[in-house]
Amino acid sequence: MPARRHIANFVVMAKSKSSLGDVRLVQPFTELVNAMSEKMTPVLRRLGEGRKEEVSFGRLINNPKVTPVGLVKQYWLNNEVDWSGKHLLVIEDGSKMSFELRKDRPKLGYMGESEKIGGFAVHNAVIYDAQDLSCYGLGAAEAFVTERLDAEEKRLRRKDQWKTPFEEKDRYKWFSTAKQAIENCSGASAYTVVGDRESDIYDLFARLKKQGWGFVIRCCAMGRKVCSTEGSSTLCEVIDSWEVAHSYDLELSATRKRSKHTGRMHLKFGQVELLHPSSHPDKSLPEKISVSAIQVKEDTGTVPSGEEPVHWLLLTSHEVQSIEQAIQIVQWYCERWNIEQTYRTIKLQGLDVEHSEVHNQHALQNLSVLCLIAATVVMQLVRARTEQSKLSMECAFTPQEIECIEKLNPTLQGNTLKQKNPYTKGSMAFAAWVIARLGGWSGYARGRPPGPITMTNGLVRFYAIAVGFNLRL
Repeated sequence: MPARRHIANFVVMAKSKSSLGDVRLVQPFTELVNAMSEKMTPVLRRLGEGRKEEVSFGRLINNPKVTPVGLVKQYWLNNEVDWSGKHLLVIEDGSKMSFELRKDRPKLGYMGESEKIGGFAVHNAVIYDAQDLSCYGLGAAEAFVTERLDAEEKRLRRKDQWKTPFEEKDRYKWFSTAKQAIENCSGASAYTVVGDRESDIYDLFARLKKQGWGFVIRCCAMGRKVCSTEGSSTLCEVIDSWEVAHSYDLELSATRKRSKHTGRMHLKFGQVELLHPSSHPDKSLPEKISVSAIQVKEDTGTVPSGEEPVHWLLLTSHEVQSIEQAIQIVQWYCERWNIEQTYRTIKLQGLDVEHSEVHNQHALQNLSVLCLIAATVVMQLVRARTEQSKLSMECAFTPQEIECIEKLNPTLQGNTLKQKNPYTKGSMAFAAWVIARLGGWSGYARGRPPGPITMTNGLVRFYAIAVGFNLRL
């Protein structure tokens, strides 16, 4: 599978395949991604091995022909992978990149209500394996500048929103980004696009169905009109009429809106037909779209005082006729949290792109996407904390680095069985255990598992050790 070192192996091949506008940019692109994955920093002065490389990296990200879309496309041109027989999850999400910490940067878009805070939005798709949930890398990315509108302009935009074609709306990114990711990773047997409530869009469902791609989307419009055996009804009314099919306990992690606790979850599922919105002007869309609906709702008896129960309603193109199939869809949706972790990796606690010395907006957008490419290497290790992921160490490390990992392993183990690396040599899980220990993790399985920041710190320390190890050889 593609990773940092595989990029270097394809430099010669990639010189005839460039999405950067100039084949001469492929070499600095490759070197920059490699350096960023090793050093986990966006600071060009630290990434370059001398002034010449620093200037080369600066010219790359400032080049007007180089774009976030082209950078990710080049990453996959450098990493030709045979995806045949695989079912890939295309998990989408977005984040605001705020650069308020450096207010001297000119020509940045605004963030929030303050004109003093500059930034832009990044929307991306990360590729995961639908079977073992391995992380393969950043599938696609787009950057958007937020337009500042006054109250009257916002009112007029809301009034005319139905007149604007879907292709011209901001929400079209949910289709365009998925399309780019699938084109970059073409040849798989199946694709499933996973999105949050913002992607609950009839136009999107229709286009994904037309392309033959699956989807798992969290529903936002509970009052959406559906066709049922009783005639036209709302989605909420239909689901309320269903019986609970299964109940189970789920360990819920802490978020900004809830505390960590064990929730008793009730599962419902069934088939519905979404009706074409009556006010929608695009009459070329199908009158009905058949989907499976899955509701996961927490029992009020397990909800901590002052908090709201967990309540997800998922719409999917996949057939759901059993409890096992329903739980599989829920598990795929839960993997969307890993994109949140990817963004966390490139921000303040991780690579800290917001403190980059780069000034102009175009270069910052390119740099942010390069950081996301590097962050997916971290997420490969996070997803490989157990041997559920079938990736091997060769996906991310050179033979010399693998030897270094194996030499480091006994120095990080304790005397008891619980303090030893339990994973198979050669597996990514084995490497993840070593990297996590270097990042400050205790090593005890019963403790909190190592997250992306621990893995980031571990990688930085490991590559510093690997340099000395390679010099010895």
